Amino acid sequence: MNHRNIPQLTTGQLQAETRVLVAGATGFIGRNLAAALVARGCHVTVLVRDPARLDTDGARVVTGDLADPDSFGRFDAPFDVVFNCAGLLGTWDTTAAEMQAVNANGPVTLAHKLSQPPRCFVHVSTVGVSGPLTDLADEDTPCHPVGSYQATKLAGEQQLLEEATGSGLPVVIARPSFTYGPGDTHKLALFRAVKKKRFAFVGGGRGILHPLFIDDLVAGIQLCAAVGQAGQVYILGGERPVTVRELVNEIADAVDVPRPRLSLPVPLARLAATVLELAGRLTNRPPPLTQSRVTLMSSNYGYSIAKARSQLGYAPSVDLATGIRRTAAAYQAAGLMQ
Repeated sequence: MNHRNIPQLTTGQLQAETRVLVAGATGFIGRNLAAALVARGCHVTVLVRDPARLDTDGARVVTGDLADPDSFGRFDAPFDVVFNCAGLLGTWDTTAAEMQAVNANGPVTLAHKLSQPPRCFVHVSTVGVSGPLTDLADEDTPCHPVGSYQATKLAGEQQLLEEATGSGLPVVIARPSFTYGPGDTHKLALFRAVKKKRFAFVGGGRGILHPLFIDDLVAGIQLCAAVGQAGQVYILGGERPVTVRELVNEIADAVDVPRPRLSLPVPLARLAATVLELAGRLTNRPPPLTQSRVTLMSSNYGYSIAKARSQLGYAPSVDLATGIRRTAAAYQAAGLMQ
């Protein structure tokens, strides 16, 4: 990749007419980002595995799978900014090899498909690469990922930054925290469980999460492209970390049910998850509780967003109660809470 004439980053938000590529535009984050960029007046190209799942109008569609480099060709036209939102979540039936192909190898695969370097390549990773924490984490906290999803996402960061060192590709890493919002199918099960009074805390609900409403994340990702510094990592989170109990209580209030009180000790929850995962594999049905979910609900995943605030001007504006109410209302309006 020739990198001699890479345009410099501009200040402020992305401007209209900016030529952008969004990989993974049928996922929750990529879909919302692509829609926001189209609305801003950018010239948007999306790379998706299944165009039938795409609901973003106004974008040029390219079909391809980052896990299969032969499934799509090189992009001859130049892009000002590339956003890699493609990723494979660590669901109960996803293999480590599948996650390796998309999460670890996919970012460099995408970079190699560019005929000309963009002025910025924003890779959307996850705060989960840090692993469970003992204190508030920032971008300099050593990473100790737990599970294949987090490990492959960290490998994707490392491979892309190594590629950037050799090619000069201006890479910015965005690490979103616990993202939620209307249209997020992965948090729907949590809202349903609370609504149907089938939710139980793990370890008393003392685990810590860092909720981030999708609109704030989309704004933060655009700031990474507009003013982020090449080679830097930025944690994007909501206004503050909260306990799992506080998060679930907000959901209960939003869906008008009593706040849950039942709690399982962590060892019992892990035993239950083992049995339910085995049953899920035998019946080919997703289990209601998994080992990764037990870890998420009982560990510390709280972060500092000071670097993004100071360097990007990032300022999350949707508080937890408002975001949860908007999400619950959208689920209910779509008939998804039955």
